[in-house]
Amino acid sequence: MLNVGKIYSTLGNPNSLVPLAIKDFSATGGMTASSFVTGKEEGQDRFIDEVGTQIIWLFGIPGFKWLFDKTIFKGFGLDSKFDVRNLKNEDVLEKIKEYAPTEEIKKGLEKISHKQSTFKNVALWKFFISTGATVATYIGLTKAKQAYTENKIRKNLIEEYKKQEAAKEEENNSTVSFKGLGNVVKTFAFSPVKNMWILDGAITGERLKDSRTPQEFVGYSIKEASTLCFMYYAGGKIQEFLEKQAQKKYNKSIGLDARVIEDNSVKESFDNGSITKSLDEFKAVNELKNDAKLYEFLHKNPDNEIVKVAKKSDIISMYAEPKKWYQIFKKSQKTDKIDTRKYIDLEEIRGVNTKLETLYKQYKEALQNGETSEKFFKGVKKLKRNSINMNIGTCILALGIMTPCIMLAKRFIGKDDVEFKTKSDIRKQLIAEGVIK
Repeated sequence: MLNVGKIYSTLGNPNSLVPLAIKDFSATGGMTASSFVTGKEEGQDRFIDEVGTQIIWLFGIPGFKWLFDKTIFKGFGLDSKFDVRNLKNEDVLEKIKEYAPTEEIKKGLEKISHKQSTFKNVALWKFFISTGATVATYIGLTKAKQAYTENKIRKNLIEEYKKQEAAKEEENNSTVSFKGLGNVVKTFAFSPVKNMWILDGAITGERLKDSRTPQEFVGYSIKEASTLCFMYYAGGKIQEFLEKQAQKKYNKSIGLDARVIEDNSVKESFDNGSITKSLDEFKAVNELKNDAKLYEFLHKNPDNEIVKVAKKSDIISMYAEPKKWYQIFKKSQKTDKIDTRKYIDLEEIRGVNTKLETLYKQYKEALQNGETSEKFFKGVKKLKRNSINMNIGTCILALGIMTPCIMLAKRFIGKDDVEFKTKSDIRKQLIAEGVIK
């Protein structure tokens, strides 16, 4: 059954690769289509570059990380699913071990606890190697793609020349016309989206460095600047602006995860007043300013609304029973236990509390002004969906239509810039070699 809330939550999740993939697919389609306008060879070259890069971009880092887990982590006998950020607070670490969902995981956590230095180093090398290997794979693709395109153009030009010469002999009146490590590492190492920042930055640098002609360099400059802007920067700013507008214009906060907004649990807690107890309980433990006690609170209070919202938003990861090797296509069954190997950002938990407090205040004001609960939450849901649609739509428009059009316009406006410059250079080379005239 189609889960609309899940769809909008995924599209609006700043740590999800799905919105990036959608934007990238639109950019790939637009760039490839515009390249075919200026010639088949350039279109094919762009297609190989865009699709090949997309495959590497989507599966490179996850694939190399999986391989690293199965070899290096396994060789050291360490649990690769444990998030190294859990080691930064010893008090929290003790609670992580105490609330481990299974005895087997607890033993693994004890081992990591006693080999913290080794685990940190292995985790760091996992980040460097997986990212570096992916970049190296892209460089290999670029070299292979350029060699393939240049060889194909050379072959096509020679064949065209031979056909034209044969036609000359037959008609004798034809003419030939050519047209045409520290905190920075920690920040990037553990976010799938920020991993992609590094990868795209490396891809951009490689594309500019290995541009075969000034024409290609300018084209890549326009394309890569647009991609980096609308893939990673503009989307967040657009969403932030729309959330502020919803609060300012409609007095409705839409900062919570769409799965939470789409679900009736929060509405019910607001309607029956139980949200006040959850907020008070959380406030009492949060005022202690003790991360270990707050972490323990998340385990001991599964019915607290802040905890429930954090779980629905995947800020808190639930433990899933491991699948057998033959159950690869079976969906993992989550338990009611928190997976303590996963990192829980306590600041995000506090942020959930603040968002719920704000929304509840707005809810009470709406009821005082004669608005019904149903109408209030329907409005929140609509504003959230509209913000995600506008965010994704704006980025798709910019990447898939506007940027390719700008690149095409630049080519057609520039004198003698329409034809694929690589093809033009190879033609000159073949004439100089005496292969064609």
